[in-house]
Amino acid sequence: MKRLIPALLAATVAVALSACGGNTEQTANTTAAASAPATASNTASAQQIQLQGKLGTTLVPANVARIAALDYTTIDTLMALGATDKIIGLPLASNVPSSLDSFKNGKYIDFGAVNNINLETLASNQPELIISADRLEKQNDSFKQIAPTYQYHIDTANYWPSFKEQTLNIAKVVGKTAEAEQKLQTLETQVSEIAAKTQGKTALIVLVNNDKLMAFGAGSRFGLIHEKMGFTPVDPSIKVGTHGQSISYEFITEKNPDYLFVLDRAASVTGKTGGAEAAMNNDIIKQSKAFKDGKIVYLNTNNWYLMNGGLNAMQEMIVEVQNVVK
Repeated sequence: MKRLIPALLAATVAVALSACGGNTEQTANTTAAASAPATASNTASAQQIQLQGKLGTTLVPANVARIAALDYTTIDTLMALGATDKIIGLPLASNVPSSLDSFKNGKYIDFGAVNNINLETLASNQPELIISADRLEKQNDSFKQIAPTYQYHIDTANYWPSFKEQTLNIAKVVGKTAEAEQKLQTLETQVSEIAAKTQGKTALIVLVNNDKLMAFGAGSRFGLIHEKMGFTPVDPSIKVGTHGQSISYEFITEKNPDYLFVLDRAASVTGKTGGAEAAMNNDIIKQSKAFKDGKIVYLNTNNWYLMNGGLNAMQEMIVEVQNVVK
């Protein structure tokens, strides 16, 4: 099957060249453009949108109509902007978040899993833009052979500015910049209100992964709770990493945070819920301040783990925290 991929990619390129009138005409057009006045160059550039991101500069056709959205975060943002009509397909082989159930109606192409895209299917459906994600970095070079590729990536060390930049880049592609700016301003106001109420309050973020507990602190994928929402890290030395720092139940009670934010990885990956609540239901945790004060908060893992940085998801993430700091 792998032998088919180069052929499919070649076929895709051939179709694109044919649409331009073949190699001879393309060469002639390029030569003509080089000798044309600057106004012609400006017209050509106006037909493309330039995005800066982790993959460098990506040139996207203006008025793009066929987006292969390979990341649930991107789809969540496109939903918030009212631009789902641009999406031709997504990874449907993975556990799709319930908020995206409408994409399982048979109208969208299944491109595989969120960490492993079927290149043959992707190439044969000729997207005009591919939006990749961190989980798919290993396939980016292959994506680029098919269509312009942009990687949605949030720099967790600079979370909020990075989130805004990614949102505005997606909005720029679909002509929804004004709508995105308005929504971002609303979110900015909401997180500022949260931060005003959390001064001096400590927090610990824990991801339950079956029988393992992983702690996340400032600068992590969930560091928004500290950097933007104002909670003080109960332990500033927690190592930053994709998978967090392994901890014990005793660690939680020793650090004794005011708020304990808990996520259940299994709930987002397998759809099986209740694991986080079961993990926290023990005598050690019951000795903690967070348990006694009713401040153990079970976060929506689909939003925080699968769509962290999506525009709709961010709104719901903020509301979750708002509801516990009233």
